Amino acid sequence: MDSEREIEKWNARWMIVAGRAVCTGCLESQALEDCESPFSHARTSEASGEQAKHPWRALHDILDCARG
Repeated sequence: MDSEREIEKWNARWMIVAGRAVCTGCLESQALEDCESPFSHARTSEASGEQAKHPWRALHDILDCARG
């Protein structure tokens, strides 16, 4: 899948607000400096998978691939 599509998928689940990754499902957030720790979703969240645990890492990987 191309990088543009991957960014669209990431952006459907996450937004960046004031330097924090915010889950669009549960509205919990994580600062960039906490990116090594798994993301802590609200109990009501249905998020799953590696991207749900490490959104900053997922974004980094997407952007790294886009750079080539």
